[in-house]
Amino acid sequence: MIDIDPQNTYNLKDSYGQKRIILVARDPNCLFAYWDIPSEVINRFIKDIGEEIWKKSYPALKVKDIYKNYSYYINIDDNANNWYITVENANSLYEVEYGRRISPEFFVTIALSNFAITPSNTISTNTQNYFVDYRTMENCENNYASDKIYDMFNNDSYYRNMGVSSMDFMPSGIPKK
Repeated sequence: MIDIDPQNTYNLKDSYGQKRIILVARDPNCLFAYWDIPSEVINRFIKDIGEEIWKKSYPALKVKDIYKNYSYYINIDDNANNWYITVENANSLYEVEYGRRISPEFFVTIALSNFAITPSNTISTNTQNYFVDYRTMENCENNYASDKIYDMFNNDSYYRNMGVSSMDFMPSGIPKK
């Protein structure tokens, strides 16, 4: 059994003090949202609408399909800080609002997410192939990414980690038989 020294561990913060909600497409029919709503924002909200209304309201996400001009609500737990969201439309633009539902018809937004596009759920009709010869990247000027890729492939340790030697490749880049 490994002993862990408590002085060498790091506890992540529960909140970073920034009001935000981040939305990411997981697959064609699922989004993932996570948020950070500081207690100061909640306290100001309670002060503005009153503690009684706060207690009667419940947290919710308003999911908006921008392309279809359609939205719906998901009731969530007060302690949640993330949620997987099932969506109907692949290849669509979504946005999520975090807030409180005062009644079925009345929603108050606390935070607004970024936009996220869900990928298509069909095979692409684009059959074009694009190939890059990494050896020609050394001629690219001021291209940091190209330089990093070139350096990675030009390094013998990269091929050793793959279980092959750079000597196994012919000058054209095609593996020898």
